[in-house]
Amino acid sequence: MPRGVSQLSSKFKDPFGREITYLRLSVTEQCNLSCFYCRSHPGECSRERETGKDLLTIEDCLTIGQVAVELGITRIRLTGGEPLVRPDILEITGGLAALPGLKDLSLTTNGILLEKIAFKLAEAGLKRVNISLDSLDEANFRQITNGGKLHSTLKGIEKSLQAGLTPVKINVVLLKGINDHEIEKFVRMTIDQDLDVRFIEYMPTQGQKKWSNFFLPLEKVLEVAERIAPVVPVEGEHGGGPAQYVRMKGATGKIGLISPLSRHFCDRCNRLRVTSDGKIKPCLFSEAEIDLRPYFSDKEQLKAKFYEALQIKPDPQKVATNPVDRVMQFEGKRSMTQIGG
Repeated sequence: MPRGVSQLSSKFKDPFGREITYLRLSVTEQCNLSCFYCRSHPGECSRERETGKDLLTIEDCLTIGQVAVELGITRIRLTGGEPLVRPDILEITGGLAALPGLKDLSLTTNGILLEKIAFKLAEAGLKRVNISLDSLDEANFRQITNGGKLHSTLKGIEKSLQAGLTPVKINVVLLKGINDHEIEKFVRMTIDQDLDVRFIEYMPTQGQKKWSNFFLPLEKVLEVAERIAPVVPVEGEHGGGPAQYVRMKGATGKIGLISPLSRHFCDRCNRLRVTSDGKIKPCLFSEAEIDLRPYFSDKEQLKAKFYEALQIKPDPQKVATNPVDRVMQFEGKRSMTQIGG
């Protein structure tokens, strides 16, 4: 788009006609857990890797948010690492929530710190949370996270519901031989609680060898749920997002299925990502990225870089339709915590 042209003159669309309305903004690579499948070296999670020069400041985050909204972004999700480890997360949240035109501000977290901050986040303007939870067994949770305490995440879920950060979405990375025996416990969480429990296929963020060890198609989830109660689709729920939702008959909550490998959703991708060191990424499966840092002082140039990112979003018609070939297309060099999970 030429300099000075209002976003109102055209929708923020990529070359394949997909309207981009959603930004995932990472605010840190650091995490207070060290999940074994997340990085090649889990100990990096708590190491102070980011310097003041690398990490986006509050002002940077708000500039990115303002420009994105002016272009047509209506939803922003704060990610990490673990975004709640940032001492200024409430200031970032409040500043973004105040942007005119932003309809939805959410946050992805492991829930460990939510018990103490859920109500403050809601007061700052956060609308809802996604909480990563890969096991409901204390010992298994501790092993997956390298020492995490399940009780803390469960209390975080409880406080989020009380604070009105709803719908609370529980994200479960399904791992063959690790937590697939817990599927029934997870789907039963939706019977009496207003929760969206979403199962996510493991992706090849650490190479094909590790992927093949843990990948499990999500049909297994439906098989387990059907043994408990009849399952029916919930229409109109994905809103351009990746999850397909179903509900067990009589259940309060929903079950979500996110299948980036076996049934990709690239044809309805509506997002861009910005990393905590200021790079915009058009696709999770691609190594392509554009550095935004030189343009923070000029919003028109920053908008131009957003449009540049649109032009390199991959063609959804060229995406493989089976897990093995889809993994072969993966070109990413960063871990999920470096990109923004």
